[in-house]
Amino acid sequence: MTPFRSPYKPEIGHVIIGRVISVNKKSWDVDIFAQRYGTLNLTAINLPRGEVRIRNEDDQMQMRLYFKENDLLSGEIQQIHINGTINIQTRNLKYGKLKNGILIKVNHMLIKKTKHQFIDLIEDIKAILGLNGVIWIYFSTVKVADEYFNDDKTQIDSLNKDEKPDFYSSILIVLFRNIIKSLDEHEIFITRENILRYYNIYMEHFHKDLKKDDKNNLKKISFINKEQEEIIIALLIEELNKEKVKKEKIKKEKEKNREKEKNISKTKKNDDSFEIDDKELEAD
Repeated sequence: MTPFRSPYKPEIGHVIIGRVISVNKKSWDVDIFAQRYGTLNLTAINLPRGEVRIRNEDDQMQMRLYFKENDLLSGEIQQIHINGTINIQTRNLKYGKLKNGILIKVNHMLIKKTKHQFIDLIEDIKAILGLNGVIWIYFSTVKVADEYFNDDKTQIDSLNKDEKPDFYSSILIVLFRNIIKSLDEHEIFITRENILRYYNIYMEHFHKDLKKDDKNNLKKISFINKEQEEIIIALLIEELNKEKVKKEKIKKEKEKNREKEKNISKTKKNDDSFEIDDKELEAD
């Protein structure tokens, strides 16, 4: 069980997903689903094609070309001021305007801060796990990898190309949306591992022989009925409990080995001490 749902509290470095509320002279107000809006300054965005330069009046005049009202974006909490103002930034290539996907709001306490909030699922389906409890599931042929985020200018064209999901990918996006909603409702941590565990259990038990070109039956996989959900959740919890027991066993084994090494080291130290005493007696 997870703690009671509480409002999201931003922290510096958090990956978040937000919605643009208004466009100002040199900044955007962004709803980051916290108690206060975030502020995205013009100086804190990644310009088209990764251009690096000082922002000027022309940039101010065309701010709606970068982000306009209701645009969805991914970004990072950059700074939190004493007065409560929250600054966000989208300078890295991995951040920016979101497209080709679906937005899901979940309990933010079910999303852990990890090294990778941008994840590959299956095929060309990816997800961004916002620490503010907002998840974006989307289609992209660009693989999520460490080198994808190094601001390499050769990656810009592939990152910015406008891709449209095919029928199969669209079905998968809806399916993963329903999987994440189910995890949220049952208060199970929303991680890449748990999402894929759920998916694998579902496909193995209910759609084992499904083929990609079977469009008539493909539509069916996006909808998980209550009976199926109960079976999947029971199997998933059983799997998670087994993993927990296994981890605890490994932890105890490590502690046991550390204690054993500690005792060996202590015994060796005592033996060395006795050896010194014996030499001193011989000298006398």
